Order: sequence, then C-alpha cells, then structure tokens
Amino acid sequence: MDARKWWDAHYAAFIEDLRALIAVPSVSDEAAGTASEPYGRACAEVLETARGIAERLGFGFVNAGNHYGLMIWKGRAESTIGIFSHLDVVPAGSGWEYEPFDVTVKDDMLIGRGTSDNKGPALAVMYSLAFLRDSGWKPEHTVIQFLGVNEECGMHDIERFRSERPMPLFSLVPDARFPVCICEKGLLELDAERPAAEGSAIVSWSSGVASNSVPGLAEAVVSISLDKLSGRIDDSRISLKALADGNTAVEAKGMPAHAAAPENGESAQNILASALLGTGLFPGCDEMLFRDILSLFSDCNGAGLGVPYEDGISGKLTHVGGFSSLSEDGRVFRQNINIRYPASADHDAMVEAIAGTLGAHGFSIVREEGSLPSHTDPDLPLIRTLTEICCRKLGMELVPYSMGGGTYARCLENAAAYGPGIPGEENRMGAGRGRGHQSDEYITEDKLWRCFSVYSEAIPAVDSGTGENI
Repeated sequence: MDARKWWDAHYAAFIEDLRALIAVPSVSDEAAGTASEPYGRACAEVLETARGIAERLGFGFVNAGNHYGLMIWKGRAESTIGIFSHLDVVPAGSGWEYEPFDVTVKDDMLIGRGTSDNKGPALAVMYSLAFLRDSGWKPEHTVIQFLGVNEECGMHDIERFRSERPMPLFSLVPDARFPVCICEKGLLELDAERPAAEGSAIVSWSSGVASNSVPGLAEAVVSISLDKLSGRIDDSRISLKALADGNTAVEAKGMPAHAAAPENGESAQNILASALLGTGLFPGCDEMLFRDILSLFSDCNGAGLGVPYEDGISGKLTHVGGFSSLSEDGRVFRQNINIRYPASADHDAMVEAIAGTLGAHGFSIVREEGSLPSHTDPDLPLIRTLTEICCRKLGMELVPYSMGGGTYARCLENAAAYGPGIPGEENRMGAGRGRGHQSDEYITEDKLWRCFSVYSEAIPAVDSGTGENI
C-alpha cells in the first residue's frame, strides 16, 4: 500500500482529530487533581478524547485511572514495544496572534498549543499504526502507545506506568528531533526561598508560567508612583500602568524558550529586575534582590549558580529561573530554577555547590526534584537502523546526538527519543514565536507527513530488531 496515498486520503480526518485534541487545554495540574482525575479535569478530558480517536481507528485503549492512556495493538506475543507520547501542554502564556486552543491553518502551518509538543506527533504515530494495519503488517510483539498527561510537570505518569506494567523491550519517544538522541542531560528542578526584607517597595511579583520555560512575561506592582518611574525607564519591553491605590504595575515582556535551549530566549524576569534596578528609586533591600536575580540568571550556562559544567558528550549545563513570586503576605520571595546538566557531572557535588551559591544570595532550597542523565550506545544495531531510516526518509546525512531536553526515554529501559524535529528547519514565525513552549506554536503539514513516513518504517524495524540486536 502506498503510504503517501493513504496519508492524503486520511489527512482531513487527521486534522479534525488534531483539532479535538488541541481544543482541550490539558495543562497538567496536580494541585487541582483528585483521586479520579489526578492531573486535573482537562487532562482526564484529553485522555477520553484520545480514547475516541484510538477506538475509531480500530485499536484497543486503556485509561489507567486518568494517570495515562494506552493505545494497544495486540501482537503475536505478549511482550511489548512502546511509543511514548504526551498530551499535556504548557500554559498558553501571552503574545498569541492566533487562538492557542484551536488549530489555525495558515499556508501549510497548523498553529495551536500542542501542535508540535506533543499532540501532533502523538497523533501522527496513531495514524502510522493505522496505516501499517491497513497495509497488512502484523506485529510480532504487542505495540503500545503510551499517552501521558504529566510529562511537562514531573513525569509522575511514567512513574505510575513503571510501577504497574512490564517494561517494553524497546521504546521510541517522538518528542525531540531526528535522528536518534543517545544522551539526555540530567534534570534538576529546585524551589528556593528567601525572606522579603522590611521596607520593600515591592507589593507583588510574578514571573513565568512553567519551570521548563524561559519566562516570557513578568510583572511587579510597586509602591512608587508612575510619574517617578516613567522618567527613569526607557525600554520598549517595559510597560507601566498607574493603579487606583497609587501603586504602579510594571510589566516586562521577554522571549520564551524551552529550558533545554535558553539561549534562544530572553528572560522577562531579568528584563524587569534590570529596569527596576536602573531607576535608582528602590530601597537597598530591593536593589539587592534585583542584583541577586541578575547575578543568578543573566548567564544561562551555570556560572551564575557556581556550576559552569561542560563535557564532550552532552555539552554545556544550562539553567533558567523558570518562575518566581512574592507570597501573598509579602514575606517570602520564591524562585524556581530549572537545570539541565552534563552526563559526567557529579549530582551531589553539583547540588552542594548550587546550595552554597544560593545561600550567598540569601536563598535556601526548599524542594529538589529531578532525574539522572541517560545514555545509549550509538553503535547498537537498532540505533544504527533507526538512524539509517531517518536519513533515507528525510534525505539528510544525520548522526545521533545529545540534548538538554528531558523526555520519557530517560525513565525507560532500552528507549530513545526519535523525532519529530528536523535539523535545520526554518522557524517561520520568527524569533521567540512558533516553537514548542512559545506563542503561536505550530507544525507544518510537510513535517507531519515526514514524521508519519519515518514512524511507519521505524515501528516495524523496532518490532523485528528487539532482542539480541538491541
């Protein structure tokens, strides 16, 4: 059966299914979770939407208590191979030209939150499996597609999977770029706090929406009049608004980017701290906070935290101040920090060094969470096969790579992130927009077709290449 003809014949249905998934604002929220909906109502809803799509395509589906979903294609054997995708998304944030929770088709771009990270690729895998079934292929192993709803906020969904189901023989994770990721940096997420000083002019403070994103928006309400501030701030990224109580709202717009590549963004928190510091109007305790923020986060490769690590396998450590806030009573300043560190780093020594640096700036760590680096041998036969398929299908010469992004692969045995990103692809939205975790996130029709084409060949290769060839 011709893959292109099949794809073209089913593309209209694909768009409608994608639209149904994107329409659900499935931001994982454990704080709003319940026993029956552990990551919130929207995540439960998106799993039921996925169930409807899977069953219409002719596959089995298991909803594991709204912790995750499994689309299942029974093979000759009970042993499994896996494809691990996620249906949760980061918050929409600000700066969208198009509706974030709908699919806008512009030229060959499909625009909406989750179109590329990760609902679009997840659906492309579903359709790849439907094509393989229609073409007559039958798997030796049972194929499962894991559909998670907590990937962006801790991956507790995959922990649940590991606790109650056997590990697949090998798994693909379509949540990175092609060809094969053979090293994922370690992940470390910290929450730190410092007491707010007496006499502060900061009434409230809020920056960022997610740990794993460079903050695109930050706002402070300060007890200094608009008249005084307006003559001291000359920055197009800053807007000022007088409030009825005499205070002033100061908003900074940055450029959001994924925490795995913070060099592609510009932190709104840093912009805000720099602008307020530059006025010379704030008491010394506030100026010290602004300087500390800039000292910790102006650099994104660990120097500000005292850990400028780098190695030849995974490159440089990266870090961002994901989000921060002042407590409602104004007594505590809270700062989240997201770190991606090289495979060779000593985790305990790194945390000790960071704690020392934060302590010197008045912060103490109150929460630590993360996962260790993962590494796969690039010379394994199956890794070479997957690389060859990708290069041939995309018409590119590519080699396995390492990255700072964290995918489900790090939580599995015998797994690798594999697509859907294509090296060198143009960002048609321009800097600061269009990518995953950014406003006006999109994926192109051509990229979806390429993903579908690669996965349609890669999945049978994994099915036949498990065992001694891993």
